[in-house]
Amino acid sequence: MRLPALSLLLLAAVYLAAPCRAGSSDVSLVDLPLRRAMLQSQCPIQYCNSGRNCIYSSRTKKWRCTACLNQRIPNGAKSECVCPAGFFPTSDGKCSLCKDNMFCPQGQSALRSTARPCPANTVTLRRGAKSINDCFNSPGYFYRKTSDGVRAEPCGVNSWTTGLKKQTTCTACPTGFKTDPETVPGSHTNSDVCQAPAGSFVTGVSTTLCPKGEYSDDYSLATACKTCEDLYDGPGITTAREGATSAKNCTWLEPGYALMDDKKRAILTAVDLINTPISGAKKCPQNYYCPGGDPNGAGMPKRCENDMWTEEEGASSPDECVAPPGMYLPDGVLTAEDKRIRHCPHGTYKETWQRVGIAGCLPCGVGYWLSDRTIFLNELDPNTGTIRQQIGVRGSTDSCYIQRGMGAVFERNQTSGTTVLRAIICPADHYGVVGVQGTDEIWKKYGRVATPCTQCPTNMVTSGDSADLKVANIQVINPTNDQRTGNFAAESSEGYYTVDSCFTKPGYGYLQGASQKCADGYWSAGGTRLPCTQCPFGRTTNVDTSINSDAANCTKYIAGFGELNNIPQLCAIGQYQPPQVDVGTPCQACPPSLTTRTVGGANSTACDLCAAGWGTIALNTTCKSCQDGYYGDADRKDSACTKCPGGRSFSYDWQGVDDIFTPQTTSKPLSSSQADCVADFAQTVEGAFYLDLQFALGASPELLLVGGRENLQSCVQECREEAKCAAATFDYESLKCWSWQPATQESFVANGGVAFKLLSSTNLAASTKVAAQEMGSGEYSFIPDGENTPARIAPTSRNTPVATTSLRACLKACSNVNLCSGVVFGQLSGEDTIAAGSCKLIMGTSLPGNSLRTLIKANFMGLNTNQAVSKGYYSQPGTSTVQICEAESSVGGTGFFCPGGPRPGAAPRQACGAANIAGTQMKVGSESADDCSGWLLPNYYYKPGTGVLLCEEDFYCPGGEKYKGKTVDTGMIACPAGTNSDTGKSAITDCNKLKDGFYYDGTGPISASTVKTCAEGYFCQTEDRLITVDIVTTSALGFIKCPDGTSSTPVAYPNAGPKEVNDCNRLLAGFQFKGTAGPIDDDNVKPCAADTYYGSERTIDTSTWGDQLCTECPEGSGVAEILDGATPGALTANACKKLYQGYWYNGIGNGDISTTTVVPCPANMYCPGWPKTDTKIGTLGTPVLPTACPAGTTVAKGTVVGNTWFDANKDARVVATADSGSAVISGGNGAKVRNDCDTLVAGYFWTGSAVSLCTAGKYCATGGTGFTWDPASTATTITNCPDGTTSAIGSKVVEDCNKLLAGYYFTGGATVNEGTTILKCPVKSYCPNDGTVSFAVGTAAPAAGRVDCPTGSTSVEQSDESTDCSNLLPGWYYTGTFNGRLSNDNVLQCPEDKYCTGDATIATSDTDAQGIASCPTGSGTVGPWTDPEDVAGDGSRDELNDCRKVYPGYYFDGDGTCSSSGIDDAPDTTCGFRRCDKPDPDSFCLGGEVAAGAWTVDVGRTNCQTYWTGQTPSQPTRTTCNVISGVDCSSAVQCMS
Repeated sequence: MRLPALSLLLLAAVYLAAPCRAGSSDVSLVDLPLRRAMLQSQCPIQYCNSGRNCIYSSRTKKWRCTACLNQRIPNGAKSECVCPAGFFPTSDGKCSLCKDNMFCPQGQSALRSTARPCPANTVTLRRGAKSINDCFNSPGYFYRKTSDGVRAEPCGVNSWTTGLKKQTTCTACPTGFKTDPETVPGSHTNSDVCQAPAGSFVTGVSTTLCPKGEYSDDYSLATACKTCEDLYDGPGITTAREGATSAKNCTWLEPGYALMDDKKRAILTAVDLINTPISGAKKCPQNYYCPGGDPNGAGMPKRCENDMWTEEEGASSPDECVAPPGMYLPDGVLTAEDKRIRHCPHGTYKETWQRVGIAGCLPCGVGYWLSDRTIFLNELDPNTGTIRQQIGVRGSTDSCYIQRGMGAVFERNQTSGTTVLRAIICPADHYGVVGVQGTDEIWKKYGRVATPCTQCPTNMVTSGDSADLKVANIQVINPTNDQRTGNFAAESSEGYYTVDSCFTKPGYGYLQGASQKCADGYWSAGGTRLPCTQCPFGRTTNVDTSINSDAANCTKYIAGFGELNNIPQLCAIGQYQPPQVDVGTPCQACPPSLTTRTVGGANSTACDLCAAGWGTIALNTTCKSCQDGYYGDADRKDSACTKCPGGRSFSYDWQGVDDIFTPQTTSKPLSSSQADCVADFAQTVEGAFYLDLQFALGASPELLLVGGRENLQSCVQECREEAKCAAATFDYESLKCWSWQPATQESFVANGGVAFKLLSSTNLAASTKVAAQEMGSGEYSFIPDGENTPARIAPTSRNTPVATTSLRACLKACSNVNLCSGVVFGQLSGEDTIAAGSCKLIMGTSLPGNSLRTLIKANFMGLNTNQAVSKGYYSQPGTSTVQICEAESSVGGTGFFCPGGPRPGAAPRQACGAANIAGTQMKVGSESADDCSGWLLPNYYYKPGTGVLLCEEDFYCPGGEKYKGKTVDTGMIACPAGTNSDTGKSAITDCNKLKDGFYYDGTGPISASTVKTCAEGYFCQTEDRLITVDIVTTSALGFIKCPDGTSSTPVAYPNAGPKEVNDCNRLLAGFQFKGTAGPIDDDNVKPCAADTYYGSERTIDTSTWGDQLCTECPEGSGVAEILDGATPGALTANACKKLYQGYWYNGIGNGDISTTTVVPCPANMYCPGWPKTDTKIGTLGTPVLPTACPAGTTVAKGTVVGNTWFDANKDARVVATADSGSAVISGGNGAKVRNDCDTLVAGYFWTGSAVSLCTAGKYCATGGTGFTWDPASTATTITNCPDGTTSAIGSKVVEDCNKLLAGYYFTGGATVNEGTTILKCPVKSYCPNDGTVSFAVGTAAPAAGRVDCPTGSTSVEQSDESTDCSNLLPGWYYTGTFNGRLSNDNVLQCPEDKYCTGDATIATSDTDAQGIASCPTGSGTVGPWTDPEDVAGDGSRDELNDCRKVYPGYYFDGDGTCSSSGIDDAPDTTCGFRRCDKPDPDSFCLGGEVAAGAWTVDVGRTNCQTYWTGQTPSQPTRTTCNVISGVDCSSAVQCMS
């Protein structure tokens, strides 16, 4: 801050006045603050925080700053305020953070920024870098310090770094990973730059070459290569090898594929892969095979030979070219045209894709089988794969057919034991197939299946009348050309093809495809295909007639029918008719108390429901009139009376208290509906209802005051308990109770009476607006008193007249008036007429607040409004009581009948004229004298012409029926079929003894629905067995199950079923019967025995007791015995899966087990099986193959045993468990175990413990030789090969000794004989054999095994290698170059000017030439080489004396001494060759030839002087040969003077 001027002056004065300390140049410390204050305004250091922080030194005469402004700090000398390290100065004097990728050292002041950039490719991690040490290598660069400073260099190939850490090296890519060479320097910033190179992909932490069919065309981190399949949107194209680097490598074909052009067509020829658009590959076309690979080479599609097919597209091998189903490849050597596949002939089929001959076309069967080309093969266009055409073939068993009217059956050849399917023309009374009509007009049934002719239904036969339903001829076709060759005529009685050709017999009808005996009520004249004709309505046939062949047999009524108006009708409700009554008999009535549930009651037991108004009460099962408060509805389903419903109530509000009265229910006798149910006490209207009675007459006994009744309920109860009481009145105010008990002895007829309205027991009025008539029930209580009773009713209450003379109208008038409680009416005449003017309504009173309340009692006496006493009822004189006429059932009792009367008191009952006849009774309600003894008592029945009898055995007589006038037996009912009763029985429950052939099922009372015909599979020995209701007949009571494996034949009820065990004569499938004298039991009926089967039922003939055994399994097969007697045995041959020793299963065709598929063991194989091993056929069609005999052994083919097989195999059959140690063997003759392979194959021998290949050096002519697999048995004798030969192991004959041993050779030819064709190697040859190389033996077989020695050498006899030819022959030499053997390459003719004496033995270890010597110097050999052995002479070169040529410059020095020794090879010697100048140079030597043996003369030397003397001109002075160094005296011109 700047000080004011005055302040400065003051400071200056102080300063000047202050004393100075000696020796101090600075302001005194005491005065320093003052001095500083003075100088602050003059601080020259910019940005110094002036004041105490800016200090001047007098000693240094410099200013110092100790604290700066704006983030600045003093420099080291404190002479400047600078920015700290990491900051740079800004124009406003402040410091700012050093920028990214730059560093700022401390010491920057003012605007002189020394901020420096980091070296190239280095960066700072954040702003504010202080030095170059804050510069780090950028990602992709590594850090280096050099003499020139810090540097960052980019990572090289296959390395990377994230940088920023001064890494001095880059991280190497993992093995196999590489960086893309096209990446720019510095881009290798992370491991992602390490990628799989083209042709590979990433697998975890390594790379893997793209597999075949995939490629990678760039550097990437992909974990999978691109696929050719994706490239071409489908499979088939691959690469030639793994590691492909381009999509262009996808040119190789996978096996089974062909190239596809841009139109999706297969390319079948060579293709220009560059210029031809390829859209991918498709499966190899049908009938071609594609091996895969180069599409222009081995991978090119190839057409199958001989027009063969492939089963589908995609074949890759010629082995997939086969004959398709229905076709075969001809056998044998044929022309190309004839070798093509052909169609299987007529009558055969072939299902497989297989390259087989015509034997592969299997016959459909034997007999009249034919086959059509019904299976269609799709021939595909090879280019597009679309269907080009369909070719029909006989490719399935469904191609086989039989013709109309024929059948196909299995038959067994009893000799060979084979089973075949034979096509036959169906015989008489049978019919065959219909088939469908083919285009060739032949009717055909396709399918190679058993189609037995169908027998006409039982009791039906074929007839000439159906000739139009049979075939006359069977077509015959030539199998070679599929053309018709003619017809085979069928017999007149055969060839029917439909069931319509079968007709019924009389008494039988045709129904549901079968002829059935006409049931009861039906008849048939036969000879038709129509059902039986039903008898006329209501009629049936006589059960005693067995065959009903005419309508005249319909002589009985059906149960429940009777005659009415001259026609049969169903019996009405309440009537019944038992079965088998004669036509014309009317229905019978049920007893009065009973009725039937429906119309058509079939017997008296149908009267099992109480009639309307009647019912059963509590536990009493007898029908009685329903008791009071109950009713019996006519529509009910049981006989119980129904309790009347309640619910009605009456209320009265007395002084705020609502007193509700709920009446009880009551009903009149024989009430039949709910409408008959009324309240036992009622008031006519709700509320304060009061019937105005003459209480003033209280002294009268008719109107009684009842004490102790202080409420309405008790008052009413008093009236209820008093029978005479008609109404009860209660006074709420006085709490008094009056009981009105009218006393009357009058009748309706005399003075009329009173009727009170009765109300329903239920509340019919849910609303207060119910019409008046609905308030009543329609019923009235009658009091038969027209004077006294009305007098007790106040006249004002009964003074409403109704103008009517009809009682019904009078009552109706009351019903229509709400307050009307009843009527008073006058004298009744007839059923409805009353005196005119006598009808008056009794009106009740309903006054609110009235304390009196009356409830009127319901009384049902005398409800018969017409007052006539009905028939069956009586009313004795002097009484008004009407009663029903009582029954009289006591024996000897006299009954009464009641004809009725006009009114009560005038309808007396009348006694019968005699006591009841024994067995009869008088029923309740008897009406006339005709009813005397008119009803049957229980236990009795009526027989016309005889009378009333005790009920017979097997019947019951319930009694109660009226019998008089009946013309048929009456009152006796047959027990339900199958039951018995004793005599004199009255109820169906007495039919409690069964008959044979029936049983009781325990589901309810004894009846025709609970007693049943003995069930199928059972027999019922139930005669006289007692029935206990609800307990089913048990086996202990005779309801016995048939023995296991049998069943009985079901019979329709009411016929008796099986009665005894011998009725169980249906032998079930899987069981057999071993004939005995009977009876049928578990001892003679067993499951099919082991190795047998039977799939259908049979009938045991109990007259002959003949065996019914099961069919034997196909030879060689079997099935285990079923030990559980209840379980059926095998049902079909396909269950025979147990294979016996000596047989195998081939599974051909459809695989069914037969003698075609189970066959004897083939030659040279054995077939283990039962009982040694548990060998079984598994899945049908999957073969169970034989086992090859051990190498070197053989066995004959097994043959079919035939009919004797089953017996021959009996011991093996009974073996329960397979046991390899068992001594039992099966009955076949094929090889069963290894030991059956007991015949040797040539080339093998038995060593005594094993079968072995013949030992090398020997031969085993053992074919057919038997041996025993016994370690103790003798070994087979074998033969040594001839000397000089050996053989391979397994040799069979001496000619197999075709391997030579060393030193021997074969002379050639067809035999191998020691001393003849096998010889020791001769001299001059060697036989280098080691027993490994075979030679040919045969008629023209060449010699073998001998090699000539080199021409110039020889060997000793039996030499075996070339080095044995080591003895050189004269005229030959060895070069010293061995090369592994001696040959004409290293044993050569002796060369010119050499001689080879032949006395040397070649040492191959010595590399020098051997057997050769040079002619002496100056000499040589004469003429061309000749073999010394052939021509002895000049050119033989086999001795020194052959050096007879003299070269110029040399001469032969002959001498007499040389005649014996010949040439001497010493140099310069007599008898040898000398230089021409030796011993004197006086001659010249032209050369020459020493004559053979002329060793005594010189040859080749001429005297110079002599020669020249003889020349012209003569020069005798030339006497000396001028010898020049290196030049011989070889011409005359060298002779000098």
